[in-house]
Amino acid sequence: MTMADTTALAKRRYRLGLSLFLGSTRWLRWVMLAWVVLTPFLSVLLISAIETGLWTITATVFQWFVACTAGMLLYQTLPGTLAKGVTRRELTVAYLVFGVLASIGTAAIVTAGFAAEHALLAVFAEPLDTWGQTLADGARYVLIAPIYFFTGVLIGAAALRFGGNHWFTAIVLVAAAGHYAGILALEFGSYDTAVAAWAAVALAVTAVLVAGTAATLRSIPVRAKRV
Repeated sequence: MTMADTTALAKRRYRLGLSLFLGSTRWLRWVMLAWVVLTPFLSVLLISAIETGLWTITATVFQWFVACTAGMLLYQTLPGTLAKGVTRRELTVAYLVFGVLASIGTAAIVTAGFAAEHALLAVFAEPLDTWGQTLADGARYVLIAPIYFFTGVLIGAAALRFGGNHWFTAIVLVAAAGHYAGILALEFGSYDTAVAAWAAVALAVTAVLVAGTAATLRSIPVRAKRV
């Protein structure tokens, strides 16, 4: 194996992570377009009925689209990816890269949406908050988006690892419900007076999800193909 081959092999995990991100973006492009274009205008039209605006609500829904896409992508492609010679270590790094890119992209879109909603409300109604607070509300999704993403990936990995067990579905449903309640508390709870503590909790949750995903991916057995 030449040095060029060794370098290309070492970078394969990063190329795979980028490929996963670009592929999921293409998959979600129409959902993203409809969400970004329509929601700020609907917020203006419905502001008398929904005083919090629609963007915050739909941002949560969109992040579940991202989480489900990541989890299903892992579930559907992992056996074939391993069969092509990609190692579990490479796959773990690839999904970390995918998660970073997806989280940054999601946070950027959410922040832009908050800004668009604020601008339209300033023209046609009454802004929900100041420009500074509006941008801060969007920026905090840099720490919220990874929680959604790696929740989806962990469920996908766990489905591959434990999906044949009868207790798996029940545990996932119960755990996901409790976990989702925790995410909502972080996402919609007050963070202005304790930003450091809020950020620490968000980072700790993400770290647990990443560690759980890595451990699960490393333990997935390679099953023989059925003939």
